[in-house]
Amino acid sequence: MKRLTIQERMLIQACLSKDMNLTEIALRLGRNKSTISREISSHLIVKEGFILRDCIHRKEHVLCNSCKYRGACNYEKHYYNFEEAQKNADDLKRSSRRFTRLKSFEIAKINEVLLEQVRTLKQSLHHAYISNPDLSKICCERTIRRLIYNGFAAIKAHELRKYVVYKRDYQKPKEFRLRDISVLIGRQYSDFLKYCSTHKRENVVEYDSVIGKIADKHAILTIAFPKYKFQFGLLINKANPNDVLAKLKKLFRLIGTEKVKKIFPINLADNGVEFSYFDKIEIDDLGEFVLHTFFTDPYKATDKAHCERNHEFIRYIIPKGKSLDFLTQDKINWIFSQINSYVRKDLEDRTPYDLVKRKFGQEFLDKIGIFRVEKKKVDLREIC
Repeated sequence: MKRLTIQERMLIQACLSKDMNLTEIALRLGRNKSTISREISSHLIVKEGFILRDCIHRKEHVLCNSCKYRGACNYEKHYYNFEEAQKNADDLKRSSRRFTRLKSFEIAKINEVLLEQVRTLKQSLHHAYISNPDLSKICCERTIRRLIYNGFAAIKAHELRKYVVYKRDYQKPKEFRLRDISVLIGRQYSDFLKYCSTHKRENVVEYDSVIGKIADKHAILTIAFPKYKFQFGLLINKANPNDVLAKLKKLFRLIGTEKVKKIFPINLADNGVEFSYFDKIEIDDLGEFVLHTFFTDPYKATDKAHCERNHEFIRYIIPKGKSLDFLTQDKINWIFSQINSYVRKDLEDRTPYDLVKRKFGQEFLDKIGIFRVEKKKVDLREIC
């Protein structure tokens, strides 16, 4: 049986927060009930309480994830967290591969070569490996390098040629930021792909945010139409989901419900905190369902690669590290008007502006504040 993925662990936590039982979770994931039970029990997080006896609400819920009293409860709490579960699973997988299967006399032979040629003669590992054909009968060069990195060899990693010359990328701690994980039920990236496969003619819209300095109060909410390489932006308060929801609701009221159904039928955003209420745009002010929302898989910018790729043009005008607090909505409209009037080779030398105007009309472009710029006058210079 295939191991549980991080997406499946996210869905388990989302279902637990909706108070689903193990049978319902297993059916949704297409897994055996015992698999779900083992997963939860293996990665259970226990938080001690002041009251030692069992919680009176425990019988009503599978875990405390869905309990409305958990914030003020003094009993022992039991939680499931997909990030912790994934971290534990990854650690177990790595630890099982950390030890070598080589015999002691084989390691001794490798150490003999390493001490003589790498440490004393200052040769590279590749040179020492190639000049000793017997080593290839024991293992590959990469295995020897891993032995050195993991501390099983007689020499240290810093003794390798160029080891300290090249900068190595260290894994940064990952943090999931959606406030309510239950919104992912029916809105994961796999659900997005299934829906798109049966609605191929509908327009897909990708959302992201562009930030400047850490201390900035504002950011840009970018809205992209991948099919047309078109993108426009809204000025938002940084990391504020309420402001994002309010700005999108205001935009959709301006455009009109019927136009929104046609232009924004499928919407995809990432798991950033600013999209915590992204699912609420599905319903208009009259309570009518108007569009579908989905979320990318965690830590996967490639799920909305078109939106990320289009940010390159924004960085021509506003380089990374530059503050965005000087921006106004009019300036943002000017920036995206320049970008959307830029000729694209993969659009057969047409501009995104022309394609969107032909598909959705001039009225839509006027309402979002995007205007045409003459090709010879398109300005992508950095804003001073």
